[in-house]
Amino acid sequence: MDITLVLIILLAAIILFATEWVRMDVASLMILLTLAITGLVSTEQAFSGFSNPAVITVAAMFVISAAITNTGAMGRMSERLIRLAGGSESRLVGAIMTSVAAFSAFINNIGSTAVLLPVVSSIARKMKLSPSRLLIPLAFGSLLGGICTLIGTPPNILMNSLLQQYAGESFSMFAFTPVGLPIAAGGILYMVVAGRHLLPTRKSGALTEAYQVKEYITEVQILEKSPLANLTIAASGLEEDFSLRVRAIMRSGRKRPQPRRNSKLKEGDILFLEGNPEGILKVRQAKGLSMVPERDNPSPEGLEGEMVVVEASLSPTCDLAGKTLAEVRFRETHGLSVLAIWRRGAPVVKKVEHVSLMFGDVLLLQGPEEKVFHLGKEHGFLLLGGVPPVPYRPRKAPIALTILAVTILLVVVDILPIMPAATLGALAMVLSRCLTIQEAYDSIDWRIIVLIAGTLPLGLAMQNSGAAELLARLLLDVMGPWGPWAVLAGIILLTSLLTEVMSHAAAAVLIAPIAFNTAVDLGVDPKPFFMAVAIAASSCFMTPISHQSNALVMGPGGYHFFDYTRVGAPLNLMVWVLATLLIPLFFPF
Repeated sequence: MDITLVLIILLAAIILFATEWVRMDVASLMILLTLAITGLVSTEQAFSGFSNPAVITVAAMFVISAAITNTGAMGRMSERLIRLAGGSESRLVGAIMTSVAAFSAFINNIGSTAVLLPVVSSIARKMKLSPSRLLIPLAFGSLLGGICTLIGTPPNILMNSLLQQYAGESFSMFAFTPVGLPIAAGGILYMVVAGRHLLPTRKSGALTEAYQVKEYITEVQILEKSPLANLTIAASGLEEDFSLRVRAIMRSGRKRPQPRRNSKLKEGDILFLEGNPEGILKVRQAKGLSMVPERDNPSPEGLEGEMVVVEASLSPTCDLAGKTLAEVRFRETHGLSVLAIWRRGAPVVKKVEHVSLMFGDVLLLQGPEEKVFHLGKEHGFLLLGGVPPVPYRPRKAPIALTILAVTILLVVVDILPIMPAATLGALAMVLSRCLTIQEAYDSIDWRIIVLIAGTLPLGLAMQNSGAAELLARLLLDVMGPWGPWAVLAGIILLTSLLTEVMSHAAAAVLIAPIAFNTAVDLGVDPKPFFMAVAIAASSCFMTPISHQSNALVMGPGGYHFFDYTRVGAPLNLMVWVLATLLIPLFFPF
């Protein structure tokens, strides 16, 4: 009975994580409480995840990563390396991936991607390359680098903790390196030689070359005495003179999509214009139009000055995620106009001020330069063009790098285990003022922390009830006759498929007890199987939803969902083969 109940909860968990009907952290709390209420785990076991060493270590590494990125050390060093690549796209892809992989081996993947995103966007602009040629390599490089060390990514930290819990063994700081480094090198080589040819080239209007902006849809209203009033769309000059298309007309509360070219425009009409921002800005001044969001939320006085137009992407720590522009009174609070929103490879066609903002959205902003800087520094936006990126505390960069090096050294020479060493490093970052205590709290992705803590009891329930043993035997029935290598390949494949549709940390936690029971049934060392789960969980290249690094570059790169599949599927296949071959060589059965 317990096995059946656990399997039902496991299936429900996979469905919730894959569909995101509710947020993943909320889903993990639902799982935790269900396990406690049904008695599959005790109350103490249900909430034990919050004190698990892996959870505490992951939180501490978020703080250390934020301190490194806030000082600007990583951005400056990476920019120098990338610029050495010169004008060759292949060398540029290699330099970007090598640079981000080197940092991702020691700090959070998403942090390294976020820091280099403006740098790479700026270089693409100067080299007159589409950002879509460079940003997927940036995201993939961060994932490849993360598998090279114990602290590079949460699944590695989790597998180390669970290996200690199940088998009393552990991984050293660089135990992952002999396997991870060849895989990372192979992944970079693949992207340089073949993968970059599968990348899309997304271009738009003239302003794209200056600011990397895309085709947006913006709402404007025809004002009284506008020269557009009583003209047809064909006679208005919107298409010929400004390269704008009228996607719809709102009149008297009724929306008319795809109007004909002979449709007549009237005063008070709201037009849904599609085109590049340069055309939208010009037509507003020349044709007597007003931005609808600006009319709904008028500009505060005293904000005149040098105006810039930039793209800004929501980072994972942005305090506006989940809220609408109207709710936060964005224009009034920040002194900036949102001209349009770009989401997952397409413009948002709703009224922008009533759209709930999401991580990875790109906002086209217009306003004073100092207001744009403030938005990027204080509210978790990544500024992608029009203004130079500015590090927060460049004088603290040597201190932050030293603290990171000492933290690693404490673990390598076996003075401290990873959890107290990482916690000490996080505290040192705050005491040395590389970041404030509030910034430290804000840097922790609490959704990931709750997700891991809430999912760990499910792994415990699978182990205690015998569900993990049942699933392990099913796997052995299929792959066992071909020996441990084939079973290892099956574990890697299963984990890789799961991590494409759900959090890599959750996938690792769910597969870990199956991997352990499989090793026990085979009578072999469980260490290679835990290594396999960790590497496979971080090899999430085929979908934008599989990892935050992939989602972060989707908007700025103008990518579509299957762009990742086309480029990432061969890379996933390569990692599967290399991991299957390499892991038993360094961690014999």
